[in-house]
Amino acid sequence: MAVKTSTKHPYAAIEHRVIDSEAYRSLTYSARSLLTLMVRQLTRDNNGHLQATYTYLRAYGFDSERTISRGLKELIAAGLVYRTRCGGYHKGASQYAVTWLPIKKREGLFLDGFKSCAWRDWRPPEEKNTPRRNAGRHR
Repeated sequence: MAVKTSTKHPYAAIEHRVIDSEAYRSLTYSARSLLTLMVRQLTRDNNGHLQATYTYLRAYGFDSERTISRGLKELIAAGLVYRTRCGGYHKGASQYAVTWLPIKKREGLFLDGFKSCAWRDWRPPEEKNTPRRNAGRHR
């Protein structure tokens, strides 16, 4: 009898349509890295329960909570990630979902504003007509 070996290994996959999107291309490298580490947590049914805690991300080179916070704001603004539960004192960590996958375990999550594939609606922010800080300086 032949021994069956498994070649299945967990992996973090971001679909090509997401990576090729304008929303993804607009992200900073920190936000892209954060997205990859959030996607790394995905299993068959835990979308909506992903975390982006400093404790978890520190091991991957994130050196401050501020960097994580900025990355999350970018990912949410780009429609790639949706906050499904706000964390806080005695509430645990905030939880998130990627928008290109379904959310199967919905109990206890705030999903009123969740939109599947929201990244498709992303548009570049309009530039403001404000003068640059150093516009009058010459070197």
